[in-house]
Amino acid sequence: MKLLLQPLPVRIFHWIMFFAVMYLVITGLYLHEPWPGLKYGVVRKTHTLAGIILMLNLFGQSCYYLFTGRYTEILFMSRDFPNLRSFFRYALFITGNHPNYGRYNPGQKALFTIWGLVIFLAGLAALPFFFPGQESWLSRPFGGLTGIRIFYYLITMFFLATMPLHVMLALTEDPARLQAMFSGYVDKEPKPKTKGK
Repeated sequence: MKLLLQPLPVRIFHWIMFFAVMYLVITGLYLHEPWPGLKYGVVRKTHTLAGIILMLNLFGQSCYYLFTGRYTEILFMSRDFPNLRSFFRYALFITGNHPNYGRYNPGQKALFTIWGLVIFLAGLAALPFFFPGQESWLSRPFGGLTGIRIFYYLITMFFLATMPLHVMLALTEDPARLQAMFSGYVDKEPKPKTKGK
């Protein structure tokens, strides 16, 4: 029996984010220190386009979860704090008991929440490049244009460090559920019928 776990909008948002972030990381490293063989101007324009796509994707994702009322499934809330202890005990292989946290475990929810905030801040840091006449005051909270460059480098390192963590958290939750991010469905064993019913 198949159970719909990841609806089509969730899958679309997920894969747009995946490809946009991967492209931004690769081209961001190139823009930080260009290597021969690629046209800097083309890479910069496509890098900017990928950033715009990522911001629009975050906006669409936020609207989807807000209007469907499912935002508690992915946002780390205060009620998730008590679950952190049992989650870390399971994730660090201290205990074999896998608590049922719902759709996502507290580690995944914390990571999703932080990613959303980082992407939002990255969008704010990009504003001086879209409004050159206002760049002095738009870049001031980040320490000027040099500060923005350092900020983007740290964001790149952050995503490089947390993407493997995301995969690890997904695998510790239930490896069979990974197929749902491709097909939307997960195989579910039907409950056995009891006698007399």
